[in-house]
Amino acid sequence: RYAQDILNRNNNESDVALTDRLAQTSWRIVDLLADVVGIEFNLGEFVFGHSTRRGHSWKADKTITDFLFEAVLREHKVQVRFSTPVLSLQQESEGSVTGVVTDEDGLPATKVILATGGFGASQELLAEHITRAVGIPFPGHHGSTGDGIKMGMAAGAAVENMGSFQPYPGYIGPEKRAVSPEVATSGGIMVNACGERFVDETRYPGGVGKEMLDMPDKHVWLIFDQRIYQLHAKMLEDFLATEHLVQAQTPGELASKLGVDAAGLERTVRECNSMANNGKDDFGRRLPATFERPFYGIKVTVALYHTQGGLKVNTDGQVLRPNGSVIPNLYAGGGAATGVSGTGVEGYLPGNGLLSSLGLGMLAAEHAVASLKVDVRSS
Repeated sequence: RYAQDILNRNNNESDVALTDRLAQTSWRIVDLLADVVGIEFNLGEFVFGHSTRRGHSWKADKTITDFLFEAVLREHKVQVRFSTPVLSLQQESEGSVTGVVTDEDGLPATKVILATGGFGASQELLAEHITRAVGIPFPGHHGSTGDGIKMGMAAGAAVENMGSFQPYPGYIGPEKRAVSPEVATSGGIMVNACGERFVDETRYPGGVGKEMLDMPDKHVWLIFDQRIYQLHAKMLEDFLATEHLVQAQTPGELASKLGVDAAGLERTVRECNSMANNGKDDFGRRLPATFERPFYGIKVTVALYHTQGGLKVNTDGQVLRPNGSVIPNLYAGGGAATGVSGTGVEGYLPGNGLLSSLGLGMLAAEHAVASLKVDVRSS
């Protein structure tokens, strides 16, 4: 069912076998993160395109890599090397990977897993593969420069879906902050400079972001009311305190403060109120309630959250050549590998990124260990 949800979102553009394998692995990932890594999970209330509630998050103010690295430090057999840039892969004449080359020396390795992230921070690769994302904010890690993808290609690997990326529609720069999509799914709307809606705001997130990419300044305004503010007050009160969020008693007053066409916004709010709880609107959305004063508005920009293409891999995370054969001893996961969001910008189902990174990481590690045991028994 999870795999079918992913395929429904990306219009059957991702590899079916890989999608199914990752979906089947997802419960083991959650168990590992809870039981071994020590994450206390919450199950999200909103489905965001899934057919059931399965999105997991946590209360602690940490990233997933914070949790993972703490777990790594508890493993005495794991050696961590900082400030050791990897320049290329070591290979034998027939193509088998035997280690990596660093800026100091070579590090031999029986198996190599590339987990170096995508290429959202590489203007060179963006200009080559995702021209629509050139120049928009990238709040991701500055190290996401596609180095692992380049190393894999130099070793003879195939790439796939390099034009796929997630354009997130609720970014507020330059502080690298974002408005939760739950504000829109709770009943908020998005309008352009004319005060007009342009999309079903529940098409989280690629569909909304795609429409914003076509706008001259690539920004819109998120509009909502007191009911929605109270639902998400913990998050939104900070935006109100920093004056990112504007409050007004009427749509016209709000439009004047935001720099949006007043007549247009007033008309839009009237239309939304007339359609609330009264069937689907012109965008195919059912608005849950009428807007009540006071009104709120915040300017948001589309940002590149992550690239979703990369090295082509099989269901064990092994890197493949263009002819489909395996490059021996080489694996890839996360942003370095192709994901399950298809070819464009609308195929992302929330969770696809972490599913690919954590899932391929687990599958690659398990396959590498199993193959090492076979080699030992054979020798």
